[in-house]
Amino acid sequence: MSKHIAARMFGDDYQALFFWMKVCDMLQDHKNIEKVAFEYDEFKAFDDVVVFYKDPIPAEGEDLIEADYFQLKYHVNPGDSFTWENLMDPTKINATSVSILQRAYNAQKQFEPNEMNIRFYIVTDWQIHPDDTLAELVNNQGGQIRFDKLSQGKTEKSKMGKIRESWKKHLGLETDEELERALKPIRFTTSLTNLSDLKNQLNNSLMISGLKPISTSLMTNQYIDLVQAFMKNDVHVFNKEEIIEACKREGLWTGKSLTNLEAENLGVRSFSRYSEYLDDEMDHLICLLEHFDGREIKNEQDWEEVIKPTLEDSLNEAAKGKKEYHLHLETHASIAFTVGRLLEPKSGVNVSPIQKGREGSELWKIDDGFNEGMGTEWLVEQEVIDKDAEDIAVVIAVRHQILDEVKYYLKKENIPIKKIICLIPNDSPGASVIKGGGHAWYLADKLATELNSRSFDDREGHMHIFLSGPNALTFFIGQLSKAFGDLSLYEYNFERRKPGDYNRSITFYN
Repeated sequence: MSKHIAARMFGDDYQALFFWMKVCDMLQDHKNIEKVAFEYDEFKAFDDVVVFYKDPIPAEGEDLIEADYFQLKYHVNPGDSFTWENLMDPTKINATSVSILQRAYNAQKQFEPNEMNIRFYIVTDWQIHPDDTLAELVNNQGGQIRFDKLSQGKTEKSKMGKIRESWKKHLGLETDEELERALKPIRFTTSLTNLSDLKNQLNNSLMISGLKPISTSLMTNQYIDLVQAFMKNDVHVFNKEEIIEACKREGLWTGKSLTNLEAENLGVRSFSRYSEYLDDEMDHLICLLEHFDGREIKNEQDWEEVIKPTLEDSLNEAAKGKKEYHLHLETHASIAFTVGRLLEPKSGVNVSPIQKGREGSELWKIDDGFNEGMGTEWLVEQEVIDKDAEDIAVVIAVRHQILDEVKYYLKKENIPIKKIICLIPNDSPGASVIKGGGHAWYLADKLATELNSRSFDDREGHMHIFLSGPNALTFFIGQLSKAFGDLSLYEYNFERRKPGDYNRSITFYN
């Protein structure tokens, strides 16, 4: 198969998965979507995916939007970027005569007689070049072009005047007012995730919406195959009832949504990868991204001075409602632990974590029928390091065996440790040793019992906790942690992956 054909197929797959993301939105009533279309042939531009709303939704300004039209441009090896000039270059979208600006303008003119308020989304894995003036013009929130910025500069020779004149000439316009109307519906969604990441993101949405997740053990993808079948049968537009019926026929409909009408979705985010769905699907979102560079915190003191108080304030507010929450933890282990500690059982908040796995996301409720003997137990090992020291190190190694890494770190940093308590699954560490919420709660309770049964001498010092395991389990451990005494949490730097590369994060004192 030629590289050109393969690239086209990857692009088609991406378009199909993006379509299903919008279908999942439609299956959630609060998204207010009437129908979703694929390869909508109303006109030859921005027809890849279309979303129609039941009632007009607020836009970034004062307008109410009736529909969103998406044009996807996916590249197997993204390396280029958009500039204000190449928006006028047809070759940048693999065209010969019509640029992306002209496509958007031509599409807009078709809607003017109907007076429909719509948006045209350019969805691409290319970035807007950070050194180009276009980066100053595109709003970081909604992706619209800021005409207040573009209108600066009175002459054609000014930086913005040059762009205005070039775009007007390219679109055959005479006045700045005409240019503003032409640019108003255009939105940029750039730096798209890759195919693998999009599939993981889609699996979360599928589970939330009552659809089967995409199996990671199969080479084929039934959702992509179904879109191809729709195309062959010339079926392009679906409402909620029609897509559910089609999914039932294909065995994709479970009807078991992760959420219910009574529970609210609460999200906590400290890293962005795989967490894009939180923006649209959460009732409440605590976003801490601004304090991190990737997975590494920008300022070490922010763990104590910013992260912990922000969580305390936000979660105390959530606890006032005494509601049921489904908790999405796209975050560091230290934050998952802290959220659990702040939402301890005595808080009165009914909260169940959502745990990601190979087959998608699962709601981990503690009353799922698990009983002792139905899953792995803890294997507890203790090692005396320095009998004259007071502090205790606790190593919880569920996903990976991290004991040697922790020992290396403690020695490197000259932290005096009396004893290391290591808890590992008796089936050996791994990704699937915990069977669900009931099993995770059982293990958290057993761990708490083990740590609370320490001798009086072992309770005198500070506890240093190192974790490798699912965030849902870490959350449950945090819920039971107030009896542990004074403790500090540690984060491993996954981006550098150097031996023993831990840093202290959050500390609690009783």
